[in-house]
Amino acid sequence: MKTVLKILLFIAVLVGIYWFAFYKTPQQRVFEQKLAAARAGDMQAAFELAGMYAAGTGLKAPDGQQAAEWYRKAAADGNMQAAWELAHLYIEGKVVPQNLEEAAAYLQVAANAANAAAQSEWGRFYEQGLGGVPVSRGEALYWYMQAAAQGYEPAQTSVDDIKLEDPQLYEEITRFITVLDSAQKGDSQAQLEAGQAFHQGYPFARHDDAAFQWFTRAWTEGDKLPQAAYELSQLYQKGEGVEKDETKAMELLATAAQAKNPDAQYMMGTLAYGQNPPKYEDAFAWFSNAAAGGQAQGQYMTGFMLMQGQGTAQSVPLAIQFFQRAAEQNHVAAQYVLGQIYWKGLGVPVDKAAGEQWLQRAADSGNASAKMLLEEKQS
Repeated sequence: MKTVLKILLFIAVLVGIYWFAFYKTPQQRVFEQKLAAARAGDMQAAFELAGMYAAGTGLKAPDGQQAAEWYRKAAADGNMQAAWELAHLYIEGKVVPQNLEEAAAYLQVAANAANAAAQSEWGRFYEQGLGGVPVSRGEALYWYMQAAAQGYEPAQTSVDDIKLEDPQLYEEITRFITVLDSAQKGDSQAQLEAGQAFHQGYPFARHDDAAFQWFTRAWTEGDKLPQAAYELSQLYQKGEGVEKDETKAMELLATAAQAKNPDAQYMMGTLAYGQNPPKYEDAFAWFSNAAAGGQAQGQYMTGFMLMQGQGTAQSVPLAIQFFQRAAEQNHVAAQYVLGQIYWKGLGVPVDKAAGEQWLQRAADSGNASAKMLLEEKQS
């Protein structure tokens, strides 16, 4: 009897050892299946495996490093939910060290793919300037609005808050969304406006790469706007949003100028004026063409060259006409020069009233020399 009991006890011990060594829970079996499938290249399995690593499902404990690695592989394969989940891991900082810069890279990808949660969080990054992202409440509002349009309630709350605090910004972003929609549909003027907004950094944050893309479309598609060629020339000249290429910049500038773009004509005049020795006649021709197109700086330089007799016959009356046109467009230097001309009677009868008027406008715009003249008058 004792022998039988010993045998039974030995068998029980063996069963226990086998159970402990070889038994797998259903979660462990699923984990192993997902791991094998992911290793074989199944990216949906890779996404699910990452979630199991993050939660510790089928494991003794979560493994953030493995979760991040498999989410990264799934995201690279085009799974935008994986991009969002990876960003979320880095934002939370629970199973991997918090890394907002790394999160930002994947947030942007997921937000651009219309993931509502990512769009809302991407808006928060812009609102607070997180992860190396510049502070831009306008762009934050844009992303909140994108998420809210999908019914994401936290984003709608953020939209309502900003709309209440800054209704003008809300109107500007609403309008700019319409501009972007028109630009996407091929409206050349909208493409130009989108490029200018991205390059100027308002109402969005500054994005030179986006500016380059929109200017390129406005120049190469549809109406082929000369202003877009000019804007592109400036990007190539400065290496903003594209690799610097002075030859390409000059080609675009000359093309835009020949197409009667006033900004390009003014720039061509500046180049001619700045040569050694200056090409005054060429400069005057370009400046006067820009002036005829309503370009304020071109009007000012045309007036200046007429006043000096550079590249053209000297003519104070004509110079005053061009200074006047520029000054009426709030060109501060033109306002100051007009004030000087009338105040001191430079080539015209003294007119203190007109001189004071223009000096005051220049002073109100921050011209220190105009302020000094006015103060001397009062003392």
